[in-house]
Amino acid sequence: MRLLDRALLKEMTSAFLLALMVFSFVLLTNKILRLVELIVNKGVGILTVLQLCLYTLPLTFVVTIPMSVLVATLATFTRLSVDGELLGLRGAGYSLSRLTRPAVLFGVATTLLTLAITVWILPYSTRALKTLVFDMTRRHGAVGLQEGIFNSAVDGVIVYVERLNPHTSELEGIFLVDSRNPTERKVVVAQSGRFSLEPQQLRMELTLRQGSIHFLGAELSGRHRLLAFQSTTMALDLARSLTDSMQRTLGDQELTLSELRERAATARAQGQNHHPFIVEFHKKLALPFSCALFGLLAVPLASRIRRGGRGLSLAISAGFAVGYYVLLVAGEGLGDRGTVPEVLAMWLPNVLIAVGGSVLLLHAELHPASLGRAWRLTRERRATVPQGG
Repeated sequence: MRLLDRALLKEMTSAFLLALMVFSFVLLTNKILRLVELIVNKGVGILTVLQLCLYTLPLTFVVTIPMSVLVATLATFTRLSVDGELLGLRGAGYSLSRLTRPAVLFGVATTLLTLAITVWILPYSTRALKTLVFDMTRRHGAVGLQEGIFNSAVDGVIVYVERLNPHTSELEGIFLVDSRNPTERKVVVAQSGRFSLEPQQLRMELTLRQGSIHFLGAELSGRHRLLAFQSTTMALDLARSLTDSMQRTLGDQELTLSELRERAATARAQGQNHHPFIVEFHKKLALPFSCALFGLLAVPLASRIRRGGRGLSLAISAGFAVGYYVLLVAGEGLGDRGTVPEVLAMWLPNVLIAVGGSVLLLHAELHPASLGRAWRLTRERRATVPQGG
């Protein structure tokens, strides 16, 4: 490997690591605040919180690695372009295609890294995260609730608790509104309660003591029924609240490529919607390849920047990254519904990047003004060198 390639790869690696840390920190900000709350207010152990953070990182890296590749490559070659080094290299006989080689090599390396995360690490981490969440919920049943406010973590259920003990899952002063059955809403008032978990079904149960249930049904024409109780039990899926706060929807991401194909075949045979499994299959492959394509796009794009430095390159990177992920999310929604073919939905953003990068590279290679300026700059530099020095 030539000295020039090593220098460019070293500069891109430094910028990549910096961008990766910044982007990952930004995406994890809300989760970090939630983790701190679990330590301070919920009594969750630091080791458990660190495990939660570790299991969340692969999903974050899948998003931030392609963005960091684009920023690193664009920032490196923008600096070369602004400082005039890019024109000097081209004037010395280096074509832009030759200068693109280390960027593409860097993109291929990060593609393999991201591919390993999406295909092998991400399914394991999401499964481990889900297991840890339910285990933490078993040990800290009230971890999804906050005292003194109305908690709407469970769909159709609003819970107000005056006091709670996160260590024993004991609740005091409970006010609960259950709207899961639209034909008969229930308002429950109880002096105390306690959480328990059904290990087989991974479902939380709330045992209420010394209270009353008010049944408010539309068929009662303004009247309501009152039922007093000494003890009663309600099923609540409180683990879902913590799961949703720590990550996006689980399910397809937990599956490997072979498992996704099997699920798709089974769903198709049963007449069910099999498109989401195929979309997730292609997403696991298409997203990593964007790293190499971003490297191809960034070099000719940076060669057209004459001023602005890394601030401008960061703004351009953000614009392209947002556009790419918007297309990816839109394609995922269309592919899940079967509106467009799954392959097209997931690979179209990559195709657009490849076509755009190739056109820009070809234009930069053949544009006579760029080459002419490079030769003029070279002649001017040679003219300023003292003779015999």
